[in-house]
Amino acid sequence: MKKIIAAAALIIPVALALGLGGCLLEDREVEVVLNDEHCEPFVEHHTSENYTTPKDIVLGEDLDDLLADNDVSRENIVDAFLVSAFYEVTEFSHTPDWVIGGIITVERIDIGGAGPDTLIVYPELSLDEKLGVKTQVVLHADGVAIVNQAMDDYIAGSNPVLRLTVVNGYVTPSPTPGDPLDFTWEACLNVQVIATIDTEIFNFMGGS
Repeated sequence: MKKIIAAAALIIPVALALGLGGCLLEDREVEVVLNDEHCEPFVEHHTSENYTTPKDIVLGEDLDDLLADNDVSRENIVDAFLVSAFYEVTEFSHTPDWVIGGIITVERIDIGGAGPDTLIVYPELSLDEKLGVKTQVVLHADGVAIVNQAMDDYIAGSNPVLRLTVVNGYVTPSPTPGDPLDFTWEACLNVQVIATIDTEIFNFMGGS
């Protein structure tokens, strides 16, 4: 799992060091934005065009880590939602090239589970062309709704678990036991968490 975490910048109290007068420190509640890129690898080794490859995401634990890294508590979350997604072929070596097509579904496998529903479609994917390339995808609304509901449930106190499943529909040329389809790729979900924190900021006007 790879994470990229960014918090909204806060005002640094340098006014006193610069000798500026008429400045008052005030306690304020401000919003910060935390971005989390969660990538799950799928190791594929198949002798048929039609196959499924599941991967579970313990979303609650991942969000706990994100909050802990930024000294934010769950109670301070205002909103959390899925922003975007991409896939990337990370390991592939074969001649001739393979072209695959199918979908990635998402479902809840914890209590109150929902789905599966389509989250990502990958039509006519050339493994050679996509090797090392981050390809942004158009997310499907039904799948997005499952992820967003899981994050809403996390805010409410639960620890949701998601399952992403590669459901492949075709492969060209057809793999065989003697010449199997063999590659590794990853699907990455970018989520955003908006939370409040208490901090001190300068009021240069000396008023509210």
